[in-house]
Amino acid sequence: LDRVPRTSLKETQTCPICNNPFLEDEYPLVVRLPCHSTHLFDLECIRPWLRLRGTCPLDRTDFAKQEREKAEARRKKPVEDDEEEWDGMYG
Repeated sequence: LDRVPRTSLKETQTCPICNNPFLEDEYPLVVRLPCHSTHLFDLECIRPWLRLRGTCPLDRTDFAKQEREKAEARRKKPVEDDEEEWDGMYG
């Protein structure tokens, strides 16, 4: 997860889970979810949520499903056959 710098947070922004202002803490740990650039959360709130549900609390993007799909696509990608290259090297 990408950490959001304190300088880019606004006074009025709050965590959608706990509803506390981000800047209430002197050193806020705010992270951005990859599904949308405006989906910001306190790390302390979103970590247990993601472990339990694996989805974005705002739009229900399923991160576990996305990871499974990426892994499946990598498995289906054809493996290059290096053996042909070696055969050509020796005549």
